[in-house]
Amino acid sequence: MFDGNHNQLNAFEKGCAIVRWIKPTIIKMVGGDALDLLHRLTTKELLTVTPGTARRTVLTSNRGRVIDVFLVAHAYENTLLLISDSKDPTRTISAIDYFTIAEDSELKDLSESYARISLIGPKTREVVASVLGINIDSGKVLNMDYHGSEVTFSSDTSRGVNWVDVVIDSPEVGLVSELLSAGAVETNSDNFELFRILHEIPGWDCEYGDHANPIEAGLYSLIDFDKGCYVGQEVIARLDTYDKVQRSVKVLESKSPLAKGAKLTSGSKLAGIVTSPSSLASGEGRYLSLALVRKAFCKTASVVDSQGISAVVR
Repeated sequence: MFDGNHNQLNAFEKGCAIVRWIKPTIIKMVGGDALDLLHRLTTKELLTVTPGTARRTVLTSNRGRVIDVFLVAHAYENTLLLISDSKDPTRTISAIDYFTIAEDSELKDLSESYARISLIGPKTREVVASVLGINIDSGKVLNMDYHGSEVTFSSDTSRGVNWVDVVIDSPEVGLVSELLSAGAVETNSDNFELFRILHEIPGWDCEYGDHANPIEAGLYSLIDFDKGCYVGQEVIARLDTYDKVQRSVKVLESKSPLAKGAKLTSGSKLAGIVTSPSSLASGEGRYLSLALVRKAFCKTASVVDSQGISAVVR
């Protein structure tokens, strides 16, 4: 169907796709107050994230803008792994450190020494079970020794697809080879981006970042509005209560590829901004992109312009 690799796209939709993160953000957070601190800083209720469970949450600034989105994997008692799509762990560490005063909590950046892969697709658990003999239930975390290396499997239920993050304390220990032998398919960044766009999965430094609040960035499900205070809570609650959010993540369809960061217009009016364009075309010669689109232009089949290229809101 697509100009991309059909085998890779099919793995995302029907099998088990492997995504390697070239610059992973993996942060270890230890201490008796670590979970409570994150609960007070971020958008999700985290106090019920007991050892062996995981939950994704958003860290926002006092202006209600997104600093980072990460999975909180409670690997062991008082030991958390923060797994993020960001390529800038220092920003997240600095933001958490800023609010750490007398708490028993310490952060360690593991990004340079640890490896991360994501297993995505409906057969992910089946493939892992066939290779390692373990079952990963939704929202669970499993730790195991693999040929002398520590491996942590964390099930992420927040993106609307089957997704398991794998963190390994060494760059390569042969696990990927075994997963491939069991039927998994390794994918490249272009096909992963197309899959992400098709499923409207917000991405770091694309749909979310300092330029967007979590509601407009498509992260509404990662906000617990009744959990109490967190950094940026008043701003985000006001945006939601008074319906002040001006933009929404939408899929665009065009005859030519769009450019990331390009403005969308309708006549003389600003309609939005392109956040994640795909370089891969469909069989009909169409290109898909994600964009932050202003509410007035969010209706299906609205036509907008991007640097002379006409695009339709799907």
